[in-house]
Amino acid sequence: MLRSAAVVASLCLTLLLAAAPTGAQEVDRIAAVVNDEIISVQDVDMRARLALIMSKLPDTIDARRRVVPQVIRKMIDERLQMQEAGRLKISLTTAELDNAIANLERQNRMNKGQLIGQLQQTGIDPEAVRAQIRADVTWMKLSSRVLLPAVRIGEEEINDRLETIKSRQGLPEFLVSEIFLAVDSPRQDEEAHRLADRLLEQLRSGTPFPALAGQFSQSPTAASGGSMGWVAEGALEDELNAILARMQPGTISSPIRTANGYTILALADRRIAGAQTAADTTIELSQILFPVPPKDGPPRAVLVQKAADISRGARNCTELENLGKQINPQKSGRIGTVRPSDLPGPIRKAAADLAVNAVSAPVEIAEGILVLMVCNRETTVAKIEAPSRETVRRSIEDERVEMMARRYLRDLRRAAFVDVRM
Repeated sequence: MLRSAAVVASLCLTLLLAAAPTGAQEVDRIAAVVNDEIISVQDVDMRARLALIMSKLPDTIDARRRVVPQVIRKMIDERLQMQEAGRLKISLTTAELDNAIANLERQNRMNKGQLIGQLQQTGIDPEAVRAQIRADVTWMKLSSRVLLPAVRIGEEEINDRLETIKSRQGLPEFLVSEIFLAVDSPRQDEEAHRLADRLLEQLRSGTPFPALAGQFSQSPTAASGGSMGWVAEGALEDELNAILARMQPGTISSPIRTANGYTILALADRRIAGAQTAADTTIELSQILFPVPPKDGPPRAVLVQKAADISRGARNCTELENLGKQINPQKSGRIGTVRPSDLPGPIRKAAADLAVNAVSAPVEIAEGILVLMVCNRETTVAKIEAPSRETVRRSIEDERVEMMARRYLRDLRRAAFVDVRM
């Protein structure tokens, strides 16, 4: 995950959470102090507001109160990471930053410059966005430069991993995603548990798992929306293995307490290792979100019928997107390419078997009424091949560096002076 391709993935679901640059602030506007650096109330307000938007949560006082503790903790970690990079004189060149933004635009099927343009429309300062992307990429660059040279993978270790893979042929594997909330001290337990419960509520109400994982998970897999890929039976911690074995594809677990914190698992699919598979189907989706009417507005059933009537005339995704610009431009448009198994239950049911350029039946979610259209569908069928030695080496290296990076950040937290004032 520390190589260039993964750097792109690490930004896909979190970039809209950029905090504005910290400027000169009045004392009563300080939200936190991290060593000698200030996080302002304005910074926290922007991050919380955007976290709610990306999580598809209502922007209410209660919702902000729920997310602010985790938002502040994430912002503190970012300051510590950038301070450590500065101490080690590790920084990004302008070309590296521009390349990261360009890769991110390609990953999200955007034209050059479209990312910054869309963010400006939401009121985000382009320089604040660039600063957030710089922080994410700089920490990965630091991890690669400082930690990777200390990792030594011997041929015997590669042989052992290949033998393990071979021994698991014919056994179950699970396509799993996670949201992990660390508990570094007993006083954090209750806060992490409450946040885990709130995230589970949002997942069950239809919020996409990758969106919440990218914003709140403290595992390196947050870089890819929480995706752990295909996991062998028994490969996780005992508490997680016990729950995973009982889960069915398309389901989400309750928060699971392990030695290190709380984990929420999402099981997308299962297969037999080494078998031929046709499970790698992807669809490109577009949507219109008809917002919830005001209290004195028409009944929800009327809105459902209206959504069906309006969207029925769209013959392709371009026409659906044009309708969406008129109805709800902020939350309508092209979603991008996803696996059906990664979608929340009601949305997955509506889109999984939908023909290309066909309009779905209206789907009722917390925010309103959603109408979907599949713009493109691709399915690949292939026999699962054993990885090469180089692939195994890189996989072990990444696992080792990710573990070391987590410890590195934990040590930075413990050594830091942090004063939270809100």
